Amino acid sequence: MRLSVVRFLVLAMVAAACGGTPTATCVAGECLQGSLADAFLAEKAGFQREWLVQAPFDTERTQLERVTIADGLLIAQSGDGGIVAISTAEGRPGMPLPGTVLWCQGLGGSGPIVPASVGPDLVLVARDNVVAAFERATGSVRWQQHIGGLSDAGPVAAGGWVYIPRGSSRILRLPANPYRLTPTAPRPTKQTASTKKKKNAKQDRRPVESLDPVSLATGGRLCQQPEAFNNGLLWCTEEGKLVALEPSNDGWHRNEFELGMPAAGRPVVHDGAIYVATVEGDLARIESLDTQGGGLQVDWQVLLETEPDGDIFASGDKLFVSLGEQGIVARSTQSGSELWRSPLRGRIVAVSGGRVWLFDRVGKLSSLDATTGECLEQFCLGGFTFPVENHGNDRLILATPGGAIASLKPVSAAVRGNP
Repeated sequence: MRLSVVRFLVLAMVAAACGGTPTATCVAGECLQGSLADAFLAEKAGFQREWLVQAPFDTERTQLERVTIADGLLIAQSGDGGIVAISTAEGRPGMPLPGTVLWCQGLGGSGPIVPASVGPDLVLVARDNVVAAFERATGSVRWQQHIGGLSDAGPVAAGGWVYIPRGSSRILRLPANPYRLTPTAPRPTKQTASTKKKKNAKQDRRPVESLDPVSLATGGRLCQQPEAFNNGLLWCTEEGKLVALEPSNDGWHRNEFELGMPAAGRPVVHDGAIYVATVEGDLARIESLDTQGGGLQVDWQVLLETEPDGDIFASGDKLFVSLGEQGIVARSTQSGSELWRSPLRGRIVAVSGGRVWLFDRVGKLSSLDATTGECLEQFCLGGFTFPVENHGNDRLILATPGGAIASLKPVSAAVRGNP
């Protein structure tokens, strides 16, 4: 398949504006090589190739390092600090179409590339001792700060705040918008019978908070990037302490839960519950209690045969876990009971179109029926060998090390004309 001339020119102009050069050779030909990024093969497999874009990196100097997928936005980061924002939102009149390169920026430095974080208004990126906040829609720099002692866990935007892991055991909290006015207390009014009645009624009495930076103790060394949770923050330490920091009407509640051993991969938040696995093979569902003072409580806990290999994936009422040499297992989100097991071994990258997709041990893109675990089709990866784990939506995202990125949208059987 070839990109249209217009599409290529648009990419070229975007690349010129960002100081890079698009490498369209891979997109236009060789790297498709029978992969699902080929629109015709995707259609046969029940998918629509929604878009195919070459991120405007200078591929002679750098390669794709990280891909972050959020609601309506994909952030691609290159090894030289390049940041590219691609729209994934459904196109509406007057809005960018899916696959549109919205903006590109750069953050210098020589340290490792840590995951970006996408909030309602900001995209946060950190490298070396610099944290930059970019406007989500335009890429304009809202603020940039030098903060000593940044950890390898990336920053997170949640609930109007920015949380920045630093050092071995602290998280710095800053306002997402440091220029906003601090809300003031309501002006006293004349006390009437009506106002006294309202005063005695249960109301939101959340105290006014300062916009000054706050340093939070993590309770141990962070092992993964924290994540947004109930307008607050959730993180897990290397020692296996799960911490949820949640706002309430009477301030902030910090709830802790001891797993008893280190977590295997990042905890997953799905339908309001927390799912976490440990290096000893435990898998648990943990609920945040909606009571005075809150708290974290185990809903169920089961034992897996071995330590999970990679992150847990959640979709609907199922959890999908790779167990390394033991294959792939599906368990119920409600009870933890085993639903099916497959001997196929590999790294899960997405749950899309009723299938579990994984990079298998022989270098293929394989799929399992999400309901039964039946092994379905295998596909050539072609040049799309960069694994993109997608927990953010139902798309299958393929990428090359050179920054060619394709989004595949599942098409229902009814739309395809099947019975």
